[in-house]
Amino acid sequence: MEKIKVGVIGSGFIAEHHCYGYSLLPNVEISAISSLLSDEAKELMKKYNVPGNPYKDYKKMLELDLDVVSLCLPNYLHKGVAIEVVNSGKHILVEKPLARTVDEGKKMLMAARKAKKKVFYCENNMYAPSFSKVKKIIEEGGLGEIYMGRGKEHHSGPHSEWFYKTDKAGGGALLDLGIHDIACLVWYLDTDVEKVFCQTTTTMPDRGKFGKCEVEDNAVGVLYFASGAQVVIEESWCAPGGYQMLFELYGTEGEITVNPTRMTPIKTYSEKGYGYAVEKAGSTKGWTFPVPEEGWTFGYPQEIKHFVECIESGNDSLTDGRYGLTILNIVEAMYKSAESGKIEKV
Repeated sequence: MEKIKVGVIGSGFIAEHHCYGYSLLPNVEISAISSLLSDEAKELMKKYNVPGNPYKDYKKMLELDLDVVSLCLPNYLHKGVAIEVVNSGKHILVEKPLARTVDEGKKMLMAARKAKKKVFYCENNMYAPSFSKVKKIIEEGGLGEIYMGRGKEHHSGPHSEWFYKTDKAGGGALLDLGIHDIACLVWYLDTDVEKVFCQTTTTMPDRGKFGKCEVEDNAVGVLYFASGAQVVIEESWCAPGGYQMLFELYGTEGEITVNPTRMTPIKTYSEKGYGYAVEKAGSTKGWTFPVPEEGWTFGYPQEIKHFVECIESGNDSLTDGRYGLTILNIVEAMYKSAESGKIEKV
């Protein structure tokens, strides 16, 4: 059986997760990596046995005989690079958010349709084992009719300067973290979000070596679903102690809480500290909650496997480009609400 040939654009944190996911699949070959950071890319290639040298110009990499490309670049590059990828005859995996704006996202999907190529939207949380189990419990009627809930993600802030700049990121904590929660909540409740309310603040404008934070670093919002459910989301880039993500859902027949970052099987106390606990944890002294097999816990290899199976079978994916656009549309309505101070229709 001929292997699916993959190219990866980018060499940072997310590219590492993509490479790890591909490396677990015997029917996949990582053929090339493109990155402006040659040393970082070489390390990644060495780790995952990728032949040759990294391509500084991703357009040169697109000349190769590849089946699919992983796009692991900052938000402002998504639209242009994605369009070039599909026009070169490759399917594409796009990390969240799909784009900075709905308009950019629509242009990406239009190009993919014309090229007859698939856009796979990388929403890893929907493939995470704990969150997938929540979906199964809901489908089996365990909660009854969901009428209220909460989604929450927070950490101390991203580790790259571009996240904090309006023109490059397109938004702050809401677009970076809230988009995860919204994607899962729409999936869980399986109905449309009709209206939203949102408030945003910039609590820590000085981000040290990253300069001024031009976007919101905190956001609180309410999603009003067609079913009548009201769900709150809370997103922050100001919280020390490492990455946290959780959902609380309340139904007429039950309730559920899922928190894979704090309800881990391991709870540790250390006077001296140790190597690594979880993403964005600045220290491992004192009480910590190490997440075992972090990539697997957060669903990265599972989503890669699913996308590869869709390429082989021709089936639609759980999270395609259209789903990414739906979630981005909700986020845009929330930004509109934050500006107007009113409930806004989606």
